[in-house]
Amino acid sequence: MEKLMCLLIVSISFGVSGILIAAEVDKKFLATLPKKEQEMKDDVDHWGLPFADQLRRFIKARSQLQDQLGAKAPKNFLVGIQHGLEKVPLNKYWFKGKYTNEINLTAARNEYENFQVAVLPEIGKTLDNVTLSAGPLKSADGKHRIAAANIRIYRVGYVKTVPAQYPSLYTGMWPDILLPNKPIKITGIDLGLFWVEIKVPKDAPAADYEGELKLQADGESLGVKVKLHVYNFALPDRVPFPVAVWTSPSLPWGEKMSPEQYRKLASEFLKHGIDPISIGGNFVSLKDNDFQTLDENLQYCLDRGLQAFQISSAGKDPEKLKKYVAHLREKGWVDRALIYLGPDEPDDKKFKTQNIPAYQKFHAAYPDVKAFLASEYHENMDKGCDIWMTDVSTGKGPAFAAKNKGKANLWLYFCHLPIRIDYYRPLVQAPNLQIDNEAIENRLTLWLCWKYGAEGMFIWAGNREWAKPEIDRRDWKTKGWELTKKPYGFPYAGIHNGNGYLIYPGANPSIRMKILRDGSEDLGYLSILKELQQKSSDNAFKKEAEALISVPASVLVDAHYFNKDPDALLKARNQIAELIEKGSQNDNE
Repeated sequence: MEKLMCLLIVSISFGVSGILIAAEVDKKFLATLPKKEQEMKDDVDHWGLPFADQLRRFIKARSQLQDQLGAKAPKNFLVGIQHGLEKVPLNKYWFKGKYTNEINLTAARNEYENFQVAVLPEIGKTLDNVTLSAGPLKSADGKHRIAAANIRIYRVGYVKTVPAQYPSLYTGMWPDILLPNKPIKITGIDLGLFWVEIKVPKDAPAADYEGELKLQADGESLGVKVKLHVYNFALPDRVPFPVAVWTSPSLPWGEKMSPEQYRKLASEFLKHGIDPISIGGNFVSLKDNDFQTLDENLQYCLDRGLQAFQISSAGKDPEKLKKYVAHLREKGWVDRALIYLGPDEPDDKKFKTQNIPAYQKFHAAYPDVKAFLASEYHENMDKGCDIWMTDVSTGKGPAFAAKNKGKANLWLYFCHLPIRIDYYRPLVQAPNLQIDNEAIENRLTLWLCWKYGAEGMFIWAGNREWAKPEIDRRDWKTKGWELTKKPYGFPYAGIHNGNGYLIYPGANPSIRMKILRDGSEDLGYLSILKELQQKSSDNAFKKEAEALISVPASVLVDAHYFNKDPDALLKARNQIAELIEKGSQNDNE
């Protein structure tokens, strides 16, 4: 026993000595690094990894790339690939994707699929001219191709978040802005990031496609290899599920948009499956009943898939809307018309004494225009609105809402500061749409709608929170997009990074918009599988389909208990696609 104890003491002493020696080596190496790296020596990354291990990871990645690429390995930078369900921090040592120049993707016909290419300069290096360009994808047999024009590349812009009263992975530089593809310069400890979007043509044959993007950095060149499997089914041009936002025809610095500028903004939303519903009320005067601009705006948006629009409010006098609604009926558009009848987010007393009477009066005059309302649950909800929008954390939760909506249509409402409500679970534990929410949370908002049978989704708001009186954003492309450090005023409260907008002036989309469109396409997959299941006589297929249609627990248990690992959602999505192909084949036999 004494010998064993002595051996153990010696072993421990040797182990401690080894650690101390390694620590000394680390310190000596740290002293050789640039100042920026030395300043990070006591920090951890957004996953809690100490800088010493971040550095080891970076150096190991360099060796892996050299082994993988051989003589083609670039000398001045590393390349990394990440799917579209992780938001990549600006700090190159925080990168959690794969260090490789290859990506494997899957998509249906008529679907968008995204991924990211990160360029990480070698330690101490600056890259002055980094570009990424697309080439075509070709099927293995060479008979089919997806043109380079179907591949769009953006530069990723970052927004510096401010300390908020809710938890997030970190406060600092979060990716959100998607800018036109141009050369980028990368300095210090930053990485450069490109967002790549592939639109699979509606008529593309199901096949395996391959191609290459060309990455160049200060004279060095590297091919980024893309493999894409296209499934043998197609999504519709627009998944029939409204995702609505309020928009304003004003720029952050107060300048009013022209109708043409406003249509450009609306078009960008519609490209991402989002309905800018305010298009039905802006540029409309009830005083003179001039509908020319309204008609131009609505026709433009309807041609691009608009599923719903909001008409102007008439206050307490529905008679003011008589010619307006008559015009919509004449145009054949009234079935998509909505009106917001307040008071907004009423308490129980207001709902009974104001909302219900206002709705009953309006509904009697215009039964073909649907009234919508954001509110916690009140008794007789369907007597105060046609569409009830509720946050997933309020009242008794979305499962209760689905069972107690009465005749009203249920929409889920995503706003980071609902009022005159109470929570049954913490708001921050549910998926939401802030800049500093993880990407998986942004996408799961649509899966929540599916799980609880919601017929639509409303987001506060599309661009209404652009304007902040304390921030001058006229030169935002040069200075960066600044977020307010001021809490919302009473009865609202708190700081909410990115609440109230999904798009940037220009119109430049956000990563959140791309993720929302991916979520809508997930609903397209689920809808196709559900239809096949309902028609099928194959009990084994029906059972397998039901397990996916009901949303696997590996993806989502309820509104506040879900899997943050993106791989689980991506795996379920591919299982749905493969089952659709199987069901379609059975249906054709």
